[in-house]
Amino acid sequence: MTPDTSPCRLCQGRMTLRDVDRIEGEEHGVHLCIQGMPSMACAQGHRRLVAPTFASEMLDTLLADPLLVPLEPAGRRGLLRKRFACPGCGAALDGGASGRVESHRTIAVGGEHAFDVQLEMPTFRCAACQRECVEPVDAVAADLMKASARAFRTAQLAVA
Repeated sequence: MTPDTSPCRLCQGRMTLRDVDRIEGEEHGVHLCIQGMPSMACAQGHRRLVAPTFASEMLDTLLADPLLVPLEPAGRRGLLRKRFACPGCGAALDGGASGRVESHRTIAVGGEHAFDVQLEMPTFRCAACQRECVEPVDAVAADLMKASARAFRTAQLAVA
């Protein structure tokens, strides 16, 4: 991916590569913290993502790891009323979140330097077999996408 060095859309200033110190976002208990992420910035402090595809490539890189966190994802059961199901015994996980799990990754996206991503998400404990798990992969991916969008919006990072 080639960094988008076109002028700033707000002030027409020259954009250069600069790291974002720390940004955070959260959705449905999935907390995302990004440190040292490359971005484009002008002298006036306006920022944008390095390239239009940066956010999606970052999420693809994170989700490419089959075990994003050190726990298995739950399954889903039910046609009308969808419920989480234990990956071990298949019992419904009706009790709600029972704890939290953290994960840390250092990733590089699009040929830019590596940066740190910390994730924290709710865990669920099966009442039948006591196995601990996290939300199903599709739910985690959706929450992670929304959490990253909130983080970028909070840091006033525009899409390239």
